[in-house]
Amino acid sequence: METTQFTRPAKAYYSTDELVAFLFDFAGMTVTKGTVFKWSMSGKIPCQKAPNGRLLFPVHAIKKWLEGNAENEEA
Repeated sequence: METTQFTRPAKAYYSTDELVAFLFDFAGMTVTKGTVFKWSMSGKIPCQKAPNGRLLFPVHAIKKWLEGNAENEEA
C-alpha cells in the first residue's frame, strides 16, 4: 500500500488499550486489560514485548487468532 501525505500507513501493532477496544468493537468480546495481560503471559494471545517493556499485539496475528477462535467455537 502506497502512503501519501493524505493516508496514514496501516497500523502494525495494538497497544493493550487499543486491543481491548478492538476486541469489543469487532469481536464483541468484553475483556479487561488485566485479562489481556494474563492471556499474554500464558501464551494464549500473540504478543511481543517492546524494548521499553510495553506489550505490543501484532494486528495480523490478532486477526488470525480471532479467526482461529471463531472456528473453534463453531466446531
